[in-house]
Amino acid sequence: MNPSDVVPVIAGTGQVANKEEDRIVHPMELLEVASRTALDAAGIAPEDVQAILSTPLSALVRQDHTQVLAERLGAGSGARVVSRYSGAAPQALLLRACRLIAEGQADVALVVGGIADASIRRARRRGLVPPAPPTSSWSQGSDRPADLPDRSWAGGPQAEIAAGAGQPPAYFALVQSVMGGGRPMAEQQAELGALMAPFTQVAARRPELAWFPAGRRAEEIARAGADNRLVAEPFTKRMCSFPTVDLAAALVVTADPGGRRPAIRPLAITTSREVGPPTTWPSMDRPPALSVAVEEAARLAGLGPAEVDAFDLYSCFPAAVLLGRQALGVQPDDPRPLTASGGLPYFGGPGASYGLHGLACLFEDMLAGRAESGLSVGIGGFVTDFSVGIYGLDGGPVQLAGMPRPEAPGMAVAERAEGRAVVEAMTVLHERHAGAVAAPVIARLPDGRRVGARCADPDLPAELSGRSLIGREVELSAGPAWSEYRLT
Repeated sequence: MNPSDVVPVIAGTGQVANKEEDRIVHPMELLEVASRTALDAAGIAPEDVQAILSTPLSALVRQDHTQVLAERLGAGSGARVVSRYSGAAPQALLLRACRLIAEGQADVALVVGGIADASIRRARRRGLVPPAPPTSSWSQGSDRPADLPDRSWAGGPQAEIAAGAGQPPAYFALVQSVMGGGRPMAEQQAELGALMAPFTQVAARRPELAWFPAGRRAEEIARAGADNRLVAEPFTKRMCSFPTVDLAAALVVTADPGGRRPAIRPLAITTSREVGPPTTWPSMDRPPALSVAVEEAARLAGLGPAEVDAFDLYSCFPAAVLLGRQALGVQPDDPRPLTASGGLPYFGGPGASYGLHGLACLFEDMLAGRAESGLSVGIGGFVTDFSVGIYGLDGGPVQLAGMPRPEAPGMAVAERAEGRAVVEAMTVLHERHAGAVAAPVIARLPDGRRVGARCADPDLPAELSGRSLIGREVELSAGPAWSEYRLT
């Protein structure tokens, strides 16, 4: 068979969760179990694996762990790849694995990822040192290495950072505020609760894996309280990804077995990345790179979002679900499920590897006859990194895409500014015990530039909680590092 005739397929999936409160594990243990489960499902021996591609064990880890996993499995020699830390990375790795198979560079490729942050928490609660070998810094809970590069954009100032919205909940909340259009906070939260409630029902169907396998009513998700605190308005805790989990997943990619056993065909996979953060986009709630990735995937697959049977949309926060739904043209009353796993707040958000679980659950549904085709959207970075995959049980030749690039954004961003400006995006950030602590805004200057600003009055965040400044004019004053705003 010529390499050009080889059709890559996903021949097996494996998932594992350690939910035992008295058990502390290293993530490599979970990766090995997930890998062996996937290989067993594919009917492939570990020694036949050549390529191993993995997401990082954490945002902080520096070591390449793929060779350690290969040795634990007894795998053969071949490519060893660790991706960037991104929610879009699992499909990017799957794309690369498919290319290795299609180009004849490997007969069997393993795509794997996982974390063991719940074990870190269990160990610390008991005063124990978590198991470290073979990697020394393997958890979100580890200390940040001094030489870890920052995530600032080299192309210019970030209004989000200047506003004090440097963490993912704040980034996504700013985008969400634009979608909300200044409507009352309670109204927005009710809509988001209704959006996410079906996710909890899907998670409840996977009690062996999902971290919170319990269906919840929309009002339980939307209503803030002692057990559901506000994080970044309008997001409550039950709307946010839950990262403190022990979860791992693996996919086995090989050549089409020719009908000897059912397998998933990747009809098209695309990845695309923004050249700047949301404040550089023409509209902060419409990422150009995601639209480009969706359009290219549909073109290559010959199958559009309207024609697929099921979805798994990235769901670290409700804004991610809405971005995916919007880019796909899926209407709010569409009966098709938006998640196959239950999503990151309820199934669990294992670092950069959630997408492997979403895909595994989607593929399991397809093989069980609940869908003939599926589409997955991955979102990473700070709403800047995207992947789209369309999958089927049959079809024509597999189309493996590169990285389509969106047009360069046209929005200019000011590092600091003075004078009057109109608020385009805002959120109020909360801490567990301190309540409202910050109220970052993105404002539009009279000359059309955007600027990020922090409130000058430390008492203002509490006053703004539950309110929106969208469309309101504020007065800016330029400080040494960022602008501050006062209400006019």
